[in-house]
Amino acid sequence: MSLIQLVYASRLVGDESVLKAIHSHAVRNNTAHTITGHLLYANRRFLQVLEGEAKQVHQTFAYIKDDPRHEHVTLLLEQSIADRAFMHWNMEFRQISSEELDQFPAYKTYFQDDFSAFKVQPLIALDILKAFV
Repeated sequence: MSLIQLVYASRLVGDESVLKAIHSHAVRNNTAHTITGHLLYANRRFLQVLEGEAKQVHQTFAYIKDDPRHEHVTLLLEQSIADRAFMHWNMEFRQISSEELDQFPAYKTYFQDDFSAFKVQPLIALDILKAFV
């Protein structure tokens, strides 16, 4: 079995009323395709890690890129992995409040810009995801 880990960032299109539907759809599809991961949302931005078989993860990512509720979908990191880091969740979801984000000043900028900060330091995306598990 060849596992990969893919991390991306995107921006929400529309209002936050779609967040529950996005999460429900992710849980349903990820369970069917044995994909695990974690989805964070703050300041109209998503940060997500997907883990699983390469074919399944790539198909899921292609779906996300075509989803009209996401814009500026930016691949931050893709790597082969021996073991899943987020194996307990078919798709954990966490909406981070401004107050919570203030407790992590080093991470706050990553939820405010055009994702260019991730391009300088892409591995910080995993640190952020793990910090909010």
